[in-house]
This record gives sequence, C-alpha cells and structure tokens, in this order.
Amino acid sequence: MISRAQFYLLTVNFTLGTTLFVTINEIIQRGKRDAWLMPLWAGAYGMLAALLWILLLRSSPGKSPVQIAREAWGPAGVIVGILYLLWFCMIGAWALRNVSDFMNVTIMPRTPPSMFHVMFLLVASYTVVQGTETIGRLNGIVTPFLVFPFWTILMLATVDWDWERLLPAFQNPWEIFRFTSLMGFPFMETFALMMLYPKVRSGAAGALLLGLASAAMSISLVVFMVTGLLGPERAGRINYPIYTVVQEVEFGKIIVNIHSVLIVILITLIFIKLLVLLYAAFETIRELSRPAARWPHLVALSILLSAAAVVIYENPIQNRILSNKITFAYDSFYTILIPSLMLLSLRIRRAIQSRGRRS
Repeated sequence: MISRAQFYLLTVNFTLGTTLFVTINEIIQRGKRDAWLMPLWAGAYGMLAALLWILLLRSSPGKSPVQIAREAWGPAGVIVGILYLLWFCMIGAWALRNVSDFMNVTIMPRTPPSMFHVMFLLVASYTVVQGTETIGRLNGIVTPFLVFPFWTILMLATVDWDWERLLPAFQNPWEIFRFTSLMGFPFMETFALMMLYPKVRSGAAGALLLGLASAAMSISLVVFMVTGLLGPERAGRINYPIYTVVQEVEFGKIIVNIHSVLIVILITLIFIKLLVLLYAAFETIRELSRPAARWPHLVALSILLSAAAVVIYENPIQNRILSNKITFAYDSFYTILIPSLMLLSLRIRRAIQSRGRRS
C-alpha cells in the first residue's frame, strides 16, 4: 500500500515525465505568446477524464480497471486486459525512445540508444519486483531533489528575462484550444496510474485530481518562463528549449556544468514515468495469468519495450507528426470509451441482478 501523499507525487512526476522533453517547443510553436494557457485547459480536461476513472473504480472498490473489465464482460474482459497491456507497453517504449533521443542529441551522441533502454529497464524491473510500496517511497525520496534544483536553475536563468517576448498577449486566444494532442499526451496517459489506485490507503481521488492540477500549473509556468527567456519564435524551433535556456546562461566560474544537473532531473522524471508504466504492464499480466514467478515476465516485458523503442518512430520530426495526428484519438479509446462502456455495463448488469432478486 502507498499513502495519499505518495500517490500525489507519483501523479505529478508521471505527468511531467516526458512532457518536459518533447512537448514544450511544440506548445510554444502553436500558442506563441499565449502558449502558457494551453497546459491549463488541457489539465482541466485531464481532471474531467479522471472523474470518470474515479467513478469507475469506486463502482468496484479495491479492483483495478483490468479486474473491472472481467467483472463487467466476463471472459471478454481478458481482451480488454490485453489491449491495456499493449497500450502500456507502447507508451513505455515511446518514453524510452524519447530519453535516448535526448541523451544522443545533448551529451552522448555516440552511445547506441539500446544502451539507455537496457539500463533504464534493468533498474525499473528491479524496483517493480520490490512492490508498490518501494515505488512510492522511491518517488517520495527523489522528488525534493528534483523540485528544488529544477526551479532554482530556472530562477537563476531569469537574468535574461525580457517581458517584450511575451507581448502583445491574447492576440488569438482561440488558437490555444486547437492543440488537442496535449489532452492525450500527457494528461490522458495518467490512466496508467489507475493500476496503482486500489493500492492507495485513502484519499486517492483527491490526490489524483490535485496531482493533475499541480502538473498542469507546473507545465504552464515552465512554458511561460521559457517563452520569456528565449522568445516564442526561437523556443518553437529548438528541440529541447529548457536545456538551451540553462546551457546559455552564465552562472560564473564556480557553477560551470549546471546543465548536467538539469539532465539528471529530466532523466529521473522520465524514469519515474517508465517505472509506473512497467508496473502497470506487469500488474496487468499478473491479473490476467497469475504467474508463479515475476522475473520471466519482467524480462519479456523489457525485451519487448527495448525492441519497440528502437522502431516506434524514425526521428523527432516523425514523433511530432504521429503525436499530433493520433495521440488524442488513440488515448481517448483507452481512457474514455472503454471506461465509459465498462461503467455502463456494470450498471446494467447490477440493475438486472437487483431486479432478479426482487422477483
């Protein structure tokens, strides 16, 4: 079991995860000077979706979405479990590829991407074997070492701040609502946390909603600061604008490699996201097949994720195109359509059973 505070921190870090890697430049390119508003409305949508998930899980207390699917649809619920397993694996492979791209572009261009994949998966698999409580404690311990250095670095970078880069504001406010893929990635991907939801002692619903709100505000503030430091035109063209912000600011001779601290923070965030996804995938296998041993399935998952990460997309440009075209519709299928059908099926089945008992 994990506490409400641990679940809140997992929600925040999972949502931030790869968002700070691959989405900041796209948000600024779309929203220009008003880009900081986009994470706020996307986060509001994510909270509405979370209310649906909470309603579903409260209909069958103590059960995960995969278990609820089997309760609602019987043997056909196994198909839903397999679909969720593949979805968790695909998002995990995508996250692995994002981190290897980042490391190859920034500091280790000659290292094969598979090396990053294997290292991350080995540590994540060991953590998953230790159980839910270890995941919650690990995330709780590392979070202060992520939050304070990250925001301190961004505050130090404000020596190059220019308000003119944010003016004029609110020129085309309706444009920010057209970037629907932000609702899918990262906010609807937090459905993976529903595999951890039954493990929370109490207050899981409030922790989830508060975590989504905190993550949305954090992304909004990061976008606001990056826009004010680099300008919307330049920030929209750079692959990793946060890294560029820190790299270009001179902090003096004492602190010369502070961008390395930022790299550690970013890859730790993506590790937490990968950890949750690997746990969700393994938990799905456990609930479907009840394996006697854990390691064979984790090894198989690691091989699958590592191989999929290599071929999931060819380059960052294709990554952006795929994300814009399919993310919202694809994630909506798993996080809106299937949960809605499960909830409806449960209510119909229970209504029929209650009528049968009365008669």
